[in-house]
Amino acid sequence: MKKLNILSKGREGILRLSVFLYFVIYFMVGIYVYKDYGFSTDEPIQWERSIVTYKYINHEIFHREVPELVNITSLEDFDHRYYGTAIQMPMVFIEDLFNFSLTTQQIFYMRHLITFLVCYAGNICFFIALKKIFGNRLLALTGTLIISLYPRIFGYQFTDLKNLIFLSLNMMLLLALVYAVENESILTLFLFGFVGALATNQRVMGVVFPVVLLGYWFVRDITDKIKGRNKKDKIILFGKYPFVIIVYFVGWILISPFVWVEGKPIRTFLNTFHSFSQYDWNGTMVFMGKLITCEERPWYYLPVWFALTIPIIYLMLFFVGHIALGSYLKREQNGWDALIGKYKWLACNILLFWGIVLAVIILDSRIYVGWHHLYFVFMPFTVVVVYGVRFMSEKISAKIVGGVLAFYLICLSGWMILNHPFQVVYFNPVGRHFATLFDRDEQRATSSVLLDWILDHTEGTVSICGETDSYLLLSEEEKQRIDVRGMEEGEYLIDIFRNVIGNEAPHEGYEEVYASWVNGYKIGAVYQRID
Repeated sequence: MKKLNILSKGREGILRLSVFLYFVIYFMVGIYVYKDYGFSTDEPIQWERSIVTYKYINHEIFHREVPELVNITSLEDFDHRYYGTAIQMPMVFIEDLFNFSLTTQQIFYMRHLITFLVCYAGNICFFIALKKIFGNRLLALTGTLIISLYPRIFGYQFTDLKNLIFLSLNMMLLLALVYAVENESILTLFLFGFVGALATNQRVMGVVFPVVLLGYWFVRDITDKIKGRNKKDKIILFGKYPFVIIVYFVGWILISPFVWVEGKPIRTFLNTFHSFSQYDWNGTMVFMGKLITCEERPWYYLPVWFALTIPIIYLMLFFVGHIALGSYLKREQNGWDALIGKYKWLACNILLFWGIVLAVIILDSRIYVGWHHLYFVFMPFTVVVVYGVRFMSEKISAKIVGGVLAFYLICLSGWMILNHPFQVVYFNPVGRHFATLFDRDEQRATSSVLLDWILDHTEGTVSICGETDSYLLLSEEEKQRIDVRGMEEGEYLIDIFRNVIGNEAPHEGYEEVYASWVNGYKIGAVYQRID
């Protein structure tokens, strides 16, 4: 027995060391590669929104006029003021420390780094949440590997400070939810309300978690009351509802200056929710070999993207997680007690995933050009996958299941290394055969690599047209070498294959001189003007 205890402690020590080393290595890799990623579509827009909010805060709270921001639009007149920017305020504050003299390259590299750090913190919170849910460090590490090594999320965590930061805040919110459910103290409820407010400021869909918590409390408390087994203090039992709501809503108001402008919090919240659920973008995109508008999206738009871009083994284990819930409940004498008791986290995450996905489909919310707007559902998806791993380990063999999954994750990591920095265009082995029938580089990040190629293969000043926003990531010296023409004719043209079906995008008067490829599908090309 003593020998077994020693072996058990030895394995636990190795596992702890493995977790520590993984997070250290992941951090070091992020710090090393964060400058490798291109300039995505939303970055200048998010930058502008944060600057506008920062100007308003300084004027209203600190009564400070910032000379460098005098020509910036006021928040009252800003069309996009419903976008929360609380998480970006430290980024603008860093600019302020340098008197807003940083170059655009310094600004956006700094933003890429901070975005990664927030996502890194989210992964740590996700690991802790999984450890509390499963009571097993190995399963918690497994879930963390599954989500952090998903290529699209890995690549986007450096450039997408809207959707990936929201995913990370959801990871933090899951941990806060676990604390709030398992230990209903003033501190845990305050923590949940605050993180929920921060997530809702980032994207209004953050309201889902408070709804889940309140709904679960209500169901559990009613069940306990009916069965006469509730022994909790009445103040805690009934006071927790208004306490969480107040902390959450007041917190959201305090960190959302656009609410201060309108002065009507409830109406502003409803306007924000409506604004984002029915966003007025109706541009074109390629889906299943057809060029369609956003309004022409079929109901199966999301399922198709899931099927083609999520690793196949993840999809299989996700559905095994559903089977696991049915199997677990079937063997329980009281299925309802088990559902709201020891299997609550499996049921909760299945509900979160399908509730959000079905709501988007039924309400016809504006999801477009891929599914990056919904990357946050990959968090509950992963929790269900881990339950699938545990269930398969119980039914077959932990060594076999663990070995297969470890091999798959190693292969996935190898794919990311070989295709660096194009992880964001990942399609699974089935999806790769159809990738040319869809938009590939959703956020135009490939344009940076194409722009660098032009600079490396030319001398002096060169005129460039097409997808050229990435010039903001160039050094000041490099900027002097390019003449940005927008959509006007230039010596070179950059195309990142948005709205392009297939691997060819002919441009009259130009010939292709360089292209970026991944797994047989083209994700961008450089064209030179034919004299």
